[in-house]
Amino acid sequence: MKRWMMAMALMVVAAPTAAQIQPGRVYVGGEQISDPESGLRLTLPSGWRGGLSPDGEALVLQSDVGGGYMLVIADEMTEAAARQQLAAPVDLGDGIVLTPTGAVQQVASGHLSADYLVSGAQAELVATADIRLTQTGLGVAFIVLSPPAVAETQREQMRELAFSLGVAEPAVQSGGGNDEWEPFLRGLYLARYYTATGYTESTELWLCSNGVFYYDSQGGGFGGGASGVAQSTGGGQWSATGAGRTGTLVLQWSNGERSTMALEYDYENNRVFVNGDRMLRGNNERCS
Repeated sequence: MKRWMMAMALMVVAAPTAAQIQPGRVYVGGEQISDPESGLRLTLPSGWRGGLSPDGEALVLQSDVGGGYMLVIADEMTEAAARQQLAAPVDLGDGIVLTPTGAVQQVASGHLSADYLVSGAQAELVATADIRLTQTGLGVAFIVLSPPAVAETQREQMRELAFSLGVAEPAVQSGGGNDEWEPFLRGLYLARYYTATGYTESTELWLCSNGVFYYDSQGGGFGGGASGVAQSTGGGQWSATGAGRTGTLVLQWSNGERSTMALEYDYENNRVFVNGDRMLRGNNERCS
């Protein structure tokens, strides 16, 4: 069986001078790694540590608490191929095999997911694999293997890692707190997801530099071939007011409706909140 593996010349960019990541060196949560050749970037989640596998074909992370492992593997892939990969058993080597437990789900645009039973491991584990597709033709697989008691938490951490793909995190804004929201938001892709037992939902917002926005929200059940039971899409014009920690996002929908949303910037942790919900910043592949 073809394995989701392709050598990634990952480089650590947390330091002023990037150094090539080497097998045997451990990197910790909060460090950003990137591949200058493909342009892929990832920010390691808090509470996880790891580095390249000895063969250099995968990024392998281990949880600091609760056990659990993550693998990040990239390969050239179409959406049809990604769906086929997720729907089939996955042989991770060393006798560990992942067997799908339900249908392939769409988490967000270009982001697919499936859940698995794990056999061959020394302890009881369950697994989730997400694949994010890029416009350059790559599929990046994120696989988390977790003890059942922490599976939901670690799946959210894996998905946070997946949403960081391609993100060039903005530098921490000036300590004076006078940065204006509108120029900061231009060209950003913002996403929020929520996962619970038997249910998932996602909200995506593309804020184009020309003042146009696109919005997509989906929610539905897992398993048994269930598809999204709720979906909302739309677009229009956006603007933002305010500077520093707080501001306001205004969405003028194409149907004539108008929405206002509270903005908050966490300077200490470099995070964005919209109406109190943390929004992950991702690679805007829909508009500049």
